[in-house]
Amino acid sequence: MSAIKTPLKTAIRRCYPALVMTFVLSFFINLSMLVSPLYSMQIYDRVLTSRNPTTLTMLTLIVLAFLILYGVLEYARAGILVRSGLTFEATLRHPLFDSMMRAEHDPQARQGQRVIRDAETIRECISSGVATTLFDVPWTPVFLLLCFGIHPVLGVIGLSGALVLLTLAILAEVLNRAQLEKGASLGHQASNFAAAALRNGEVVRGLGMGDVVLERWSGQQSAAVIANATASERSAALTALSKFARISVQTAALCAGAWLAIDREISPGVMMAVSIMMGRALAPVEQIVVRWKHILAARSSYRRLETLFMMAPRPAERMQLPAPMGCLEVDSIVVAPPSSLRASVRRVTFRLEAGESLAIVGASASGKSSLCRALAGVWPLKAGVIRVDGAALDQWDPNTLGKHVGYLPQDVELFAGTVAENIARLETIDDGKVLDAAKAAGIHQMVLKLPNGYDTLIGDGGVALSGGTRQRVGLARALYGDPRVVLLDEPNSNLDDEGERALAQAIAAMKAARRTVVMVTHRPQSLAHVDKLLIMSMGSMIAFGERNDVIARMRGNRVAAVDSHDKQAGSPRLGPRAAAVQP
Repeated sequence: MSAIKTPLKTAIRRCYPALVMTFVLSFFINLSMLVSPLYSMQIYDRVLTSRNPTTLTMLTLIVLAFLILYGVLEYARAGILVRSGLTFEATLRHPLFDSMMRAEHDPQARQGQRVIRDAETIRECISSGVATTLFDVPWTPVFLLLCFGIHPVLGVIGLSGALVLLTLAILAEVLNRAQLEKGASLGHQASNFAAAALRNGEVVRGLGMGDVVLERWSGQQSAAVIANATASERSAALTALSKFARISVQTAALCAGAWLAIDREISPGVMMAVSIMMGRALAPVEQIVVRWKHILAARSSYRRLETLFMMAPRPAERMQLPAPMGCLEVDSIVVAPPSSLRASVRRVTFRLEAGESLAIVGASASGKSSLCRALAGVWPLKAGVIRVDGAALDQWDPNTLGKHVGYLPQDVELFAGTVAENIARLETIDDGKVLDAAKAAGIHQMVLKLPNGYDTLIGDGGVALSGGTRQRVGLARALYGDPRVVLLDEPNSNLDDEGERALAQAIAAMKAARRTVVMVTHRPQSLAHVDKLLIMSMGSMIAFGERNDVIARMRGNRVAAVDSHDKQAGSPRLGPRAAAVQP
């Protein structure tokens, strides 16, 4: 897995130049930090003994210049890391969203909005103090070596303190990793449940489920909070221990330095300088313990994103095919819902020439909507192939093909924005195309009656549309851009008589324009508008052909079933195939 180049690794590689520059700046920043112990040494060993104010003034001015340089370098390093995080986010933005959308087909890879938060977690680690701390840690051995150079006893004290702090960091890894992952998983489940409750708010209120939903969400949220609180308490304890250890080590170093100064092995100035260097050496290690929770979160986010990109890789660049004419060929396809291993469509085969129209009918749960989703490329195929103008769906770029396909799902969802933006599929609004699509769907006059016409805001904070109105706006969206293939899944399920007439006129206009139309329907009156008929039963195709021929065959099957039953039982009853359609 690690050898495969994923968009996440590409985004991190884009940050390498900035991170290398940050490493170089960290060298000069830590080098400038030596000014403080050297200043202390000179104050105690030279200024106090010579009582020369000129020496004090010059030393102070030199130190001030270095401290200004230190501040400038710190600012530059912080700015580079912030821009590095922005580069990471900008590089990952498109492939991340693309993979997230494709992963919705795969329940194992599906993460929803969590992956966006994961990317944000990694970006914050790059831009924040976590990266700064990691770049300062390599200089800890340098300061410890300087302490050893001054006196071995002082070096051993500093090394012991660093090992203690490192042990605390390992304890943080062992104690908190599983707890943090558990808290993140439980929090994700609670957020998903809350989002589902908000989407189904009408049902929750209408059925009096508010207390039950609240209780279930509260239980999930409580479990997540407890898991995170446990991890936070452990982190707080380890942080307190790390601070205690660092201060204790500095105190021990000061005590040892004073003892050595009494024995005249080092000077008082060296004693103070060692204490400052010891603090600087241990500070990054202490910060590692303090920030270990964020490091663990970033590591978990990295693993989840890598898994997402491995399970939902970006498709290879495809050759651009010419605009389709609308010939649709389905060859022995098998379709299963993304969250199920059981096929809902089995070995369906048919062909539509450009400009032909087809109605798919059958009892509930017979596989009609699954077949329509597969034709739209929404659900992947388990077997078989779907071709548009002779090219399989995987040979088309989905976005390119989608410009020539109109798809109206069974459950219509609109985006927050204006009516015109929704009809235009969120593209730059072409007034002429929007009006043509609205008129083709028969909603032009209806839209004009809205508060601001085509500029009426819908969705969050906007006008709430009825189910029938949403469906008709969805139909206009499907017809936007004059698509060659139009797929309609129960387009009249929420329509009134006016909407039914508008739909019939739209289908007639599409037939006149030689558009290929596939419509899933339960209503027999819709069959009058199509050329061919496909009947589904329990996921299988039991009849396909010219509309009148199929209807005649099914009527014949019904008559035969009734006659057979009359002879055996004396009462009429429809056979299963005859019951599939009632024209």
